[in-house]
Amino acid sequence: MRTYMKWLPLAALVLALLTGCAAGNAIKLKYALISTDSPCSGEVTVFRFEDKRPAGVLGKTSDKETITTLSDVADWVGWALFDELENAGCKARYRTTALTPADDLVVTGEVLDLTLNQTGVTTYKGRVSVRIVVSRSGKTLHTEKYTSEVEDVVVPGYSSQADILAEALRGVMYEAIPAIAAAAEK
Repeated sequence: MRTYMKWLPLAALVLALLTGCAAGNAIKLKYALISTDSPCSGEVTVFRFEDKRPAGVLGKTSDKETITTLSDVADWVGWALFDELENAGCKARYRTTALTPADDLVVTGEVLDLTLNQTGVTTYKGRVSVRIVVSRSGKTLHTEKYTSEVEDVVVPGYSSQADILAEALRGVMYEAIPAIAAAAEK
């Protein structure tokens, strides 16, 4: 019995490593708010974004292994926009299936590109491209394509590939939130 107990921590470590490797190069997308100086007032409805990317994978490692995501890309962008609008002062709602008559100002769009490729031993380049459409009562007030690209080092235990994509999405939000706030004032 003692012999088995001695190997139990090693077996747990091996199992943990194998479980981590089973996920391969799949990352979970995350987002952290930025601070914009664009106050937003009134009610805004964020309607679910569409994933219009030409490929379902994010990119490749330097070993030519595929990098994928565990997250729904359209939801990731839509919820980040919702959080940013709410943080800017809007009374925000999020809709996924249908709009209601109360949804006067609507922000929606398409994820056109989301890529992540390894460019060096510990360096990755992430790119986000999103088309955002702002409309009021069915009439388009603003439409624009926003793109942001970030290349940075990934340090295990300190940063991750998901951080690079989050930073790229923050670049999109930094440009989009002031435009949406201005369109809301019209």
